[in-house]
Amino acid sequence: MRTLKKLHLLVLLCFVVLLAACGRSAGSAGPAPANSSPEPVTEQKGPAVKAMDKGHIVQKDGNRWLITAYADKNGTPSIDAYWFTVTEQTVLETRLGQTVNPDKMAVGVQVEAWHTGKVAESYPAQTTAAKIVMQEEQIKLPEGTISQTAAVQSALQSLTGTTAATAVKNISLQTDDGYWKVEIVRHETPDQPQTIRIDARSGKGIPTPVAENDAFRIFAPKPGTKVPKTFTVEGEARVFEAAFSWELEDGHNILAKGHEMAEEGAPAWGRFKFEVSYENASQPNLMLILFIHSAKDGSIQHQLILPLKAS
Repeated sequence: MRTLKKLHLLVLLCFVVLLAACGRSAGSAGPAPANSSPEPVTEQKGPAVKAMDKGHIVQKDGNRWLITAYADKNGTPSIDAYWFTVTEQTVLETRLGQTVNPDKMAVGVQVEAWHTGKVAESYPAQTTAAKIVMQEEQIKLPEGTISQTAAVQSALQSLTGTTAATAVKNISLQTDDGYWKVEIVRHETPDQPQTIRIDARSGKGIPTPVAENDAFRIFAPKPGTKVPKTFTVEGEARVFEAAFSWELEDGHNILAKGHEMAEEGAPAWGRFKFEVSYENASQPNLMLILFIHSAKDGSIQHQLILPLKAS
């Protein structure tokens, strides 16, 4: 009898232990106690996605930078454009891996750019910058020449009118002529690049000449213009000691002539501006002729002829 009781007690004890173990297991799957801390959740970020190889920063609005690149897609010109939000996590560096201060990445700088993988569908697109790498200028510049970045910046500032985006198609230094040649395209007309000349020394925009040769550039008046009895001539000259001469004739008579000085002598291009006055012409077709006299024999050199109309 005693043996039977002991057996019953042993079975009952095993049953109690089994129930306690099941209770603990069920409790572990339920809500955590109030004083416990949840496991930290790690955000899985995908790899950075490259947006462009040779873009330019064309606009900065605080930590939002508009970076664009000219693209030719199967013969169709277009502009890749992104508004990048630059955060504390954005890597800003040179190609050698040196950290760059955001202020050093100025408008006009050429860059490579990556985003975080998420892009808002708009134009320009909107995204967060993962990495922006500043491209150092490769060519050695003559002393006194402004940088490529400064030239692009000046070209962008000279633009008028509104557009969704602009991009630099080409840029080259015309060393002999003393200017940067910057080709800009607009989103609305990507197949119609606008060529802008930037003085390589002053950084100022140079108007597109209406007539030019190796020694002279005339900006006004335009060829064929009907000029009044007194009119203004504007342009640039690259001549020895900045001195040059001019004549206005009608094919039969010299109506006016003079000698002028540009603001600078060769090898620089010097600006000039002078007035021409004339009386009655024998016929309506006029010619304004700019030239220099040879220092050796006094012969006429570097003639530039601008056809005009008498009023």
